[in-house]
Amino acid sequence: MMVPLRYRVLSVYAALQALMQFEWLRFAPITSDIAAHYGVSPSAVGNLSLVFPLLFVLLALPAGVWLDRVPVRTSLRLSAVGMALAAVLRMVAPSYAYLFAGQLAFALLQPLVLGLIARLALVWFDEDERLRATEIPSMAMFVGLGLAFVLVPIIGYATLWLDAAVLGALALLTWFWVPADPRPSTLTAGPRPSWRAGMLAMLRSPVFLVLIAYFFFANGYFNAISTWLESILHRQGIDAQTAGIVALCMLVSGIISMALIEPVSRRVGLRTLMMIAAAGSIGVTVVLFNSGSAIVLCLAGLLLGATLLAPLPLLIQAVVGTTGEDHAGTAASAFWLVGNAGAVAFIAALEPVADAGRWTLGCGLLIALLVVQGLLALGGPRRRQPV
Repeated sequence: MMVPLRYRVLSVYAALQALMQFEWLRFAPITSDIAAHYGVSPSAVGNLSLVFPLLFVLLALPAGVWLDRVPVRTSLRLSAVGMALAAVLRMVAPSYAYLFAGQLAFALLQPLVLGLIARLALVWFDEDERLRATEIPSMAMFVGLGLAFVLVPIIGYATLWLDAAVLGALALLTWFWVPADPRPSTLTAGPRPSWRAGMLAMLRSPVFLVLIAYFFFANGYFNAISTWLESILHRQGIDAQTAGIVALCMLVSGIISMALIEPVSRRVGLRTLMMIAAAGSIGVTVVLFNSGSAIVLCLAGLLLGATLLAPLPLLIQAVVGTTGEDHAGTAASAFWLVGNAGAVAFIAALEPVADAGRWTLGCGLLIALLVVQGLLALGGPRRRQPV
């Protein structure tokens, strides 16, 4: 059966999203092996992942402005070819320098890949399909993260050639299979407003500010829990393997919930979903910090993934709806930028708590964070805004 052009483009983009997240954590699950093989410290291996959020903070907004001014096909081609070359760069020589250079190249491209999500939905899809066009690549992101945790310990570091082969094939597919952008009637005629005007419009929109502030706390919480989950559960007698299963439950539940959020959003307003996510996570947090039952913890992980991750496509659509089509890429990039800042801030905030093992204090801090998140949800839109 012939794949519609718009879904052909979307499938290529979703694959890029998944692979970018996979490459971000390509070495995290095998830190000890990488350190021994390349003769470096574990912290040097950690830098292979750390470079991604650091560069994202610097490049997100410039990337968003650029995405608003070039065709979607051009952005896809640049991202796909660049990722393939980054994978090859890691194999030029068996040294940490080339490994880091390849990761640096991936990190430079990440803002383009993440920020394209809103622009692609606007250019290629009608209004009634844009939420679905946002859901699929959003789910792909977490599929990529899950694959990194599951596959990397199995395939190890000797299969970097496989990464290059897959990304090379995807680059060729992007170049020859993705058609030129359509010229949608929804695009405004005439010259585009300047990016400065767009940024001012965003900063003057109360809804936009509420949404990105909400995501700052929501993404900060999710990443803090994901990062320190093993340490949190260890004090309750839970081993690392079980903690990994709980984390996987969070990802799987979040992916499934995102797939189901469209019919739910027709009946429940976005503001309500945001409040449910914050309030529901408070109870789950108490369970995670106190239960010693693997079954209960897995159920808590399923619930946490569903409440926290399900609204993500709606939040992206709502953010773009506050700024309009001309600044969709910039708005999406600002959204991810603030979310990444939240992740860095709250992971760092819990580091001294983790070092001291004061997880009762850590639980209280996370609950306080969720209370602020819930208060922000009160200012969210009742329904997802059309874009």
